[in-house]
Amino acid sequence: MSWVKINTLHWHVVDSQSFPLVIPGFTEVSKHGAYSASQVYTADDVREIVQYAAERGIDVMAEIDTPGHTSIIAKSHPEHIACFEASPWTQFANEPPAGQLRLASVATVNFTTSLLKGAASLFRSKLFSTGGDEINANCYTKDASTQADLASQKKTFEQALDTFTQATHKGLRDMGKRAVVWEEMVLEHPVTLANNTIALVWISSANAAAVAQKGYKFIHAANDYFYLDCGAGGWVGQNVLGNSWCDPFKTWQLSYSFDPTKNLTKEQSKLVLGGQHLLWAEQSGPSNLDPIVWPRAATSAEVFWTGPGGDVGKALPRLHALAFRFRQRGVNAIPLQPLWCALRPGKCDLNA
Repeated sequence: MSWVKINTLHWHVVDSQSFPLVIPGFTEVSKHGAYSASQVYTADDVREIVQYAAERGIDVMAEIDTPGHTSIIAKSHPEHIACFEASPWTQFANEPPAGQLRLASVATVNFTTSLLKGAASLFRSKLFSTGGDEINANCYTKDASTQADLASQKKTFEQALDTFTQATHKGLRDMGKRAVVWEEMVLEHPVTLANNTIALVWISSANAAAVAQKGYKFIHAANDYFYLDCGAGGWVGQNVLGNSWCDPFKTWQLSYSFDPTKNLTKEQSKLVLGGQHLLWAEQSGPSNLDPIVWPRAATSAEVFWTGPGGDVGKALPRLHALAFRFRQRGVNAIPLQPLWCALRPGKCDLNA
């Protein structure tokens, strides 16, 4: 990352399937929620990662996604999770297993606020993401405990989500943190957000203008340009013809063509903080990390430092050189063309 001047690691450190982060005061969550005792990130691990990154000019922004993507918390605190592993999962979540925080429960709000504060204490960054994406309304509609919570407080689901968000974000502000959320919290739910809240635009690059119109600073993270795992095929099984939801594969040329200020006014363009090249872990790990990421991620680094690229012909020789340099340093960056083409710039262009 430092070789191409990428300066932030967005670490989506927990999800529905596993909770590997050991949080002070909440060690039972990772004890029961991690895949195994050896597959955790201790406070020392986090400290090492944050320090290693800092020495290379990189900030580490952690994310504990809430209230969705939290099913695994039921392994230690079942009282805080609605529709735990409900079936079929497709009706209750965007990915298995189903389960979301009981956002209408006062006890769950207090638990989550303290959990996030404990997690935030592990990181130096002033940014901390609370997620807020892919909230499944049906989960709460079918969950008797949530319906009872809403009835007793005379609140709608959206009002409960607003209370939940305000409480958790206040907890982070008390820690000196600035909240980051996925775009749904700005565009789909009428929640109260602090003016300095940062939005991640991921569902579509076209949604950036709507976020800007609401006056929030934002980070481009659109799947139609910057999702590195698109095109790998579906991973939920039993579907012979299944493709990844964000097909097709996002080429380096496509990423390089992105214009960060497209459809934005001059004033709205000032709200763009940068961008991300995202990789999710459903089908990735140490065995294939390098070739999935490099050298594609270098293209967005240039786009968000210098503006839209556009001329892939001029960029290609430089990207070849970068890929060669990466491989010389032990990073398994993928080839972009046959070596014959790489050694003869322009000879493999369509009109050559």
